[in-house]
Amino acid sequence: MSSTLPGDASLTLPTTLTIKSILAVQELILDFLNKNSTTVLDIDAAAQVDLSFVQLVTAARKQAEAKSGRILLARPATGDLYDVLKRGGFLDEMTPDAAHFWLHQEKH
Repeated sequence: MSSTLPGDASLTLPTTLTIKSILAVQELILDFLNKNSTTVLDIDAAAQVDLSFVQLVTAARKQAEAKSGRILLARPATGDLYDVLKRGGFLDEMTPDAAHFWLHQEKH
């Protein structure tokens, strides 16, 4: 379940979220974060994703929180994103906050 609110700003990301394009994606996300307190990342279910994107989102979340902002996912991780999270060990012993962010699981 997403925690988006009516005024949250959505950013549709490109379908290639890999090391080859990560600098451009980083620029998109950081520019959007500078203009919006809440950024909702809209990631296509068929997007190509690698570990560099997960690292970028993790760092961007910390930066947003430092500025009293937040980053959300428009929908739970699926496809390549889910596979990268699994292969990278991110799904093992997730904190409630991480499970809420990546998988939209309710916090207990």
